[in-house]
Order: sequence, then C-alpha cells, then structure tokens
Amino acid sequence: MSAPNKAGKSKGDKVPFEKLYPYLLAIFIGFCVADLVILEYRDLMLPQSAPPSRPRSNATESFVGRGTYNNIVSRNIFSSDGVIPDALMVKGQDKQKEEAPVLSSLPLTLIGTLVHSNPEKSIASIEVKSKNQILPFRVHNDIAGIASVISIERQKVIFRNTNSNRLEYIEMKKEGNKVSFDSGAKAPVAQGNKEVQKVDDNNYIIKRADLLKYTSDLSSVLMQARAVPNRVPGTGEINGFRLLDIQPGSIFEQLGLQKMDVIKGVDGTPVDSPAKAMELYNALKSSPKLGLQIERNGKTETKNYNIQ
Repeated sequence: MSAPNKAGKSKGDKVPFEKLYPYLLAIFIGFCVADLVILEYRDLMLPQSAPPSRPRSNATESFVGRGTYNNIVSRNIFSSDGVIPDALMVKGQDKQKEEAPVLSSLPLTLIGTLVHSNPEKSIASIEVKSKNQILPFRVHNDIAGIASVISIERQKVIFRNTNSNRLEYIEMKKEGNKVSFDSGAKAPVAQGNKEVQKVDDNNYIIKRADLLKYTSDLSSVLMQARAVPNRVPGTGEINGFRLLDIQPGSIFEQLGLQKMDVIKGVDGTPVDSPAKAMELYNALKSSPKLGLQIERNGKTETKNYNIQ
C-alpha cells in the first residue's frame, strides 16, 4: 500500500480532466494569436471615406386648408358637366319620349266603356265601321288589325295606331255618358207608353226599333240600374250579375226584372264575365228572340222576349 504525499494524495491518484489540458492550452494560444492579428490589421478594415449622405424627404403637410375642397363642393359629383342624364330604360325600349295621344281618325266609334278597378278587366264597346260591327275590347286587344288598346277610361279609349305606331284616342260623343260597372248614377227615364209589352209573367214583346234605341245608347241603359258580380260561396267564381238597384220605370223594370235578381245566362249561355255580357248585349240587335235566365229567391226562371 503506497504512502500518502504531503497534499494528502497518493501517487496513484490522477488529476481531474488531465487529458483536456493540452486542448485547452491550444485554444488559448489560438485566441491570443487571433487577437494579435486583428490588432495588426484593424486599420485596414476601417472605411477610408465617409458614407454617402441620404437625401432628405419632404415632410407632408399635416393640415389641409378648406380651399382645397372648393372644386369638389362647387361641382356635381354625379355629373361633372352639371347635366342630369335621362332615366334608365329597359333594353330595346324606344329612347324617345312618348308623345301625348291625339284624336284618332280611324274608322272607330266608341259606344261605351265598362271601367273596372283592375284596368286589365275594363271593357270598351267599339264600333268597327269597316266590319259594321260593335265588338268588346280589353287592354292589349287588337282592333281589326289597325290598332292595339292601351288603356280604357271613362268615355275614352287610348290605343296605338298600328300603321303610325303613335298613341291615339277615341271618346264618346255625348258629354256625361260615363259607363262604369257598379255605377250608382241615375239617368232620366222616359215617361209615357212602355216599349215592352207584357204577355204574362215570363213572356214579353218588344219592338226592334225600341230595342235599337236602347242598344245604341249603352251608357244611358247602364245608368238605370246598378249591378255587381255575383260570386259562388267558397270558390269565388262569378256565376252572374246581381241587380242591387233598379230605377223605377226603367227598361229593366219593363223587362220584368227586380232588385236582387241574378242574371245568370242568355239563351243558355252563362254570363260569367263583363266581356261575355257585352257580347250578348251586342247580339240583341239581330236576334229575333231571346231567353234570359235569372235567379230569384233561390229559384231559376227564364224570361222570354219576342222581338218584332
């Protein structure tokens, strides 16, 4: 067993990290050499001239005067030239402004109008002289290939002339002849001899001359009574026209009609629209007889009229 030395360590003991000492010494010497090299060549590494100066940027103004906006305030920002453009139009529509309708010279005569709250349902009775017929027309209907109906008003019909493509109008000749469905106006009734002869409760005789007198003045006839469409409960379909009021001594009273009667058909043809009523009305001029189907107190009756 070896004896300990003065430091208290035996001869066989090794110094910690003894193998790393050569490497640490080499690193230290290399660091010293590098430092000496830098000191020697430091002057060569420094720049020989000053760096170029940067151009100064102009400072932007933080305050803008009110006068800067005078050009914007004084002009129309939506139209630089101050001119308001025309309204936008549907593609393909004529850009020219539509001229006001003028009185038409076409061979057409307005007999009467039935003005409905829905313009599409209004009806005009127009005599087409080229055909020698009185026909009913609605909005957008073609009139004998010479015109197209645009609107139907009281005493007046506006249409477009097919040849000139211009708006024209015709109106009733007599003033005050306003024919409108469900009209409450009263018209004077001729007194004296009755035009309709009563044979019995359901048969009547009327002279053709008297019939033509009434059919030529449609507005006066319609003003002697007030009627509204009669609708089927539940479905709302029109099955006739109910007479709400009849002027005493009028043609309606002479024909044996009473208040609250529902006119349902003529010669078996249902009267379920104003257009159908107008067609049947015009057919009276040439018919030798007709049967009028009415509903009274829930029962259907037929009034027969012989035209002599």
